[in-house]
Amino acid sequence: MKKYNITSIIIGIITLIITLTLHLVCHDVTILNHPIDLVIILPITLAVYLFVSFPYFIKAYKRIINGDIFNEVTLTLIATIAAFAIGEYIEGLAVIVFFRIGEFIEDIGYDKSKDSVKSVLSMRPDSVTIYKDGVETIVDPYDVNVGDLFIVKPGERIPLDGVIVEGNSNLDTSSMTGESLPKKVAPGDKIISGVINSSSPIIIKSTTTFYNSTLFKVLEMVENATNTKTKEEKFISKFAHFYTPIVVALAFLIAIIPPIFLGISNGSVWSTWIYRGATFLVVSCPCSLIISVPMAFFVGIGQASKFKALIKGSVYIEKLNKLDTLVLDKTGTVTMGNFEVYKTIQNNKDYNMLELALAGEYYSNHPIALAIKRKVGNISLSASSIKDYTQVDGMGIKLNYNNLPLYVGNDKLMNKFNLDYVKTDEIGTIIYINYDNKFIGSIIIKDLIKPSSKLAISEFYNNKINNVYMLTGDNISIANDVAKEVNIKHVYADLLPNEKGEKLEDILKNKSKNSVVGFVGDGVNDALSLKLADLGISMGALGSDAAIEASDVVLLNDDLNTINIIKKLANRTLFVAYENIIFSILVKVLVMVLSVSGILGSFGMWFAIFGDVGVTFLCVINSLRLMLFKPKQNKK
Repeated sequence: MKKYNITSIIIGIITLIITLTLHLVCHDVTILNHPIDLVIILPITLAVYLFVSFPYFIKAYKRIINGDIFNEVTLTLIATIAAFAIGEYIEGLAVIVFFRIGEFIEDIGYDKSKDSVKSVLSMRPDSVTIYKDGVETIVDPYDVNVGDLFIVKPGERIPLDGVIVEGNSNLDTSSMTGESLPKKVAPGDKIISGVINSSSPIIIKSTTTFYNSTLFKVLEMVENATNTKTKEEKFISKFAHFYTPIVVALAFLIAIIPPIFLGISNGSVWSTWIYRGATFLVVSCPCSLIISVPMAFFVGIGQASKFKALIKGSVYIEKLNKLDTLVLDKTGTVTMGNFEVYKTIQNNKDYNMLELALAGEYYSNHPIALAIKRKVGNISLSASSIKDYTQVDGMGIKLNYNNLPLYVGNDKLMNKFNLDYVKTDEIGTIIYINYDNKFIGSIIIKDLIKPSSKLAISEFYNNKINNVYMLTGDNISIANDVAKEVNIKHVYADLLPNEKGEKLEDILKNKSKNSVVGFVGDGVNDALSLKLADLGISMGALGSDAAIEASDVVLLNDDLNTINIIKKLANRTLFVAYENIIFSILVKVLVMVLSVSGILGSFGMWFAIFGDVGVTFLCVINSLRLMLFKPKQNKK
């Protein structure tokens, strides 16, 4: 089809040059008492016209039988037939040739705009090498089950999420997180799909099916990114739906009504006004609007993916542009989420406090639990010694360890069950341990602030995000310490998961009419808030599946500063879309008025072609300018 398009355009342009030259040079020449236009130019232009336009007749027929009568293809065909009917053969051919050129330019534009999206989609794995009893078997990614072992060799992309069971290597995570430095991995390390194994073969135990893997969800979000239309796109669709039949009716009236009053029996009058009606019809085609506005949003979404942000629909570009309030989760969002045991305070030395802490966090993969497990080292426990293991939301864990009651959690847990403990004033996440109704001691755990958080939040204020809140389940002293460091003025601490949602609802209720409130989080407990917010933004590299699923925008690099980048990109995208709308309408209205008034004379159809194809071309080029977007960053 592409070869046919190029061939038809070349033949059309050559024919236009030849016939236009013949018309201008030999206009008064006759052959067998017939003008050269009728004997030579008509057959040539008609043959080429049919060659170039026959796919459009098929397309128009299919649309008409499906109820879509008034569309840009039908409008163009009516105008060209009218041009041939009144003897304007060259103009009739020119309209269809330039219409095809316009479509060709549109296809090139979409191909260009898809490049960044294609770079993400190209990460889809074709196969997985299953490793069983030393034997390698290549299978489809969809056929891999949880628990299967698969081998990934140097240079290959990791197809599913999993845990390394054998081998040490370096991973190139840049395609998923934007991090340029290689990441060292060893047995026991969790890895996400989509990253590339750089140095040595590794054997991985899959923890998800391909359908539930990080990579699959990223691919699915990219593929569905343009399904949700913005207000501007919906307006253009509705506008075209009502606009097209109106301009067809107006073109018909322009061609019919004036001759009735100016000379119903005068052929030249009819030719003049039919020509003006056809000109009006060509220039009124809404191609530039229908094509360029969605393209601007598509390019914007593609560019966002280059900055490691997946925007799930073009409607969210509009919301990003209006974003003026951000509510941030703390752990994993403002901070690294990499907890470390900072200090231990043992009150009862008859027991091994770290062993009890390990028992309490035995089944947990929470960052705090992982910090304790790293600190504990080589202490091993038997699962049979742990019974009645129960998680108390926002408080901690209660269980029986070696048939005695064990509580590991914060002061709320101690107070809820009226347990003995000594409160500490240390700043950090405090884990109290009570075993056999005796207070054993406390563990102070601290989280590191992300290096980019301070600059990113400072940039929020420069980027018209005037209200920044932090919600956390941590105690107020930790929350205030972090907030002070990164310059967040509104802090709410000691919140249970449901209380986070309630606090967000309060912020949403008190916002101004045109305000957009965004929530940024990464945990399972953030899923509700991500759904409640006007704009949900999740951390994609370290975030939970539930958070990613519930969000509207996913930050693959877990960097808050990406919000500033895509907000500026959203602003630029909307600006380009409005440029296209205003420019298209102004040019079309101007050419319509001039063509109907007769000022353009015999050049009316050529101006109409520019008003349609030329404007479409310029708007497509304008949309593609977004591919050159580079954010300017204020540095402090």
